[in-house]
Amino acid sequence: MGELCGIRAVDAFSKGLRMPPVLVNDQQAWGGLSVCEWQLPWLDGFNLDENDDFIVAYHSDGSREVRAACNGPWSATTSVPGLISVIPPGRKVEYRIDGQVGFTSIHVPGKLLRGLSESTSSAVPDFRFAFEDGFASSCMQILLSEARNGSSFNFPYVHAVTRALVLHLMRSFAKPAAAETAEAIPHSDSGLKLDAMLDFIDSRLTEPLSLNDLADRVGVSRAHFARRFRTVTGMSPHRYVTQRRVERAKQMLRETSLCLAQIALDVGFSNQSHFTQVFHACTGQTPSQFRRGADH
Repeated sequence: MGELCGIRAVDAFSKGLRMPPVLVNDQQAWGGLSVCEWQLPWLDGFNLDENDDFIVAYHSDGSREVRAACNGPWSATTSVPGLISVIPPGRKVEYRIDGQVGFTSIHVPGKLLRGLSESTSSAVPDFRFAFEDGFASSCMQILLSEARNGSSFNFPYVHAVTRALVLHLMRSFAKPAAAETAEAIPHSDSGLKLDAMLDFIDSRLTEPLSLNDLADRVGVSRAHFARRFRTVTGMSPHRYVTQRRVERAKQMLRETSLCLAQIALDVGFSNQSHFTQVFHACTGQTPSQFRRGADH
């Protein structure tokens, strides 16, 4: 895996293309994961600088002759909608294109990639250019659809699709060398069985969910649980639980006529005042303001 550069892929693409994406999701709400849509004007090509993300790109529009070079010889193909490319972290890629194209890019932060690699003993895929993969394409379309919806309510679903996409690519196109491991993690740890843990949290939002409770559930120390949870999700357990409670509250504010005090209790806050304070800090609106906006 390449050295950390301190640069995210969305910034590297924006610099190389000299334009921002036409769509980018709320990266913070998605634990650092970026989903971007790009519509390129007519250009001869661009250079993608080294960055810290694992990139999966999906060609969405325009059939063009494209050449790409990543620390090696040029690869050339007629790229058509549906083809996938994979770029590991820390790689510089040069592209030459004969016209306008559109593509979607998914950027998985390096720390999340390392977490998946370590917990599954899988190697990071090497650079691959313009190949067909029906499963990867379906995952990309799902993530793009969720980004277009502009909501983080489906975080467990988004995270599960992202993990499935990355693990599929790891197993299908892994380079021969073993992945780097900064810390020995038993295979049985498997990200602390994260999908089950996220489901458990969602089913217990009305109850107190302390770090001790979550760590005890999987039989590890508080420090180990917090470290592994942040590595694989991109956020602390406390922040994740708070975000899920706020998202559940948004749904109830939109879909029910329950009073604010009852909603506060139903999503795990001790009282309406604390609920209002946290909701405002996360959304920039009070619950009442959010409900009035949702009614229009």
